[in-house]
Amino acid sequence: MDVFVARQPIFDTHKKLYAYELLFRTGMTNAFPDMDGETATSSLLSSSFFTVGIEQISGGHRTFINFTEDLLLKGAPTMLPAGNVVVEVLEDVHPTEEVIDSCKSLVAKGYDLALDDFVFTDEWLPLVKIAKVIKIDFRLTPIEEIEKIVAIIKQYKCKLLAEKIETYDEFQQALDMGFVYFQGYFFAKPEILKNKDIPSSQLTLLQLITEVNRTEFDVTTLERLINQDVSVSFKLLKYLN
Repeated sequence: MDVFVARQPIFDTHKKLYAYELLFRTGMTNAFPDMDGETATSSLLSSSFFTVGIEQISGGHRTFINFTEDLLLKGAPTMLPAGNVVVEVLEDVHPTEEVIDSCKSLVAKGYDLALDDFVFTDEWLPLVKIAKVIKIDFRLTPIEEIEKIVAIIKQYKCKLLAEKIETYDEFQQALDMGFVYFQGYFFAKPEILKNKDIPSSQLTLLQLITEVNRTEFDVTTLERLINQDVSVSFKLLKYLN
């Protein structure tokens, strides 16, 4: 079975590669598929970390990965190595007390935090204070609003990333405003990587989900279910290693 991952490079002020943002794809078409963010991120993790290997995809560079509110609350980013991953908080996440606590826990464990498509309101301030990177969309955000956000963000330690940079003039403008990371078609479009995956049995996955959600699950049953599915066994061993 073919699996697809897109990676879009992120550059620094010297136009040198700093990181990749990983994006889920269902084929060679360079567009986000019609599905919810949680399914997309879960599929991305399966195809990148547990099948191909993050080192192969990222070439040793850091990787930005989007996480939905539910995945943040479940602690999903902790499955991944803190030194390689930047946890990207999507713009539709609500900065509730539970979300803020989850993000603080991630930062305490060594993960870097990025806030995606950022628009400042006071409720985001607790996350701004602990974020490593603030991403601002140059296509969606008026320049006057960007200038206001930059003035606020300069008070904190986080760094600014300009998204959707499509011309040299936009790059220079963002550079002059104090942005230190840049992403967009001016530099490169997302590159789609196609790899092979070992398909899992849907029945086995359903049985595993049912078992782990029991109040008192049976380890022996889990072992039997994992052993009988080559794909699940392979991905588990790859993750453990």
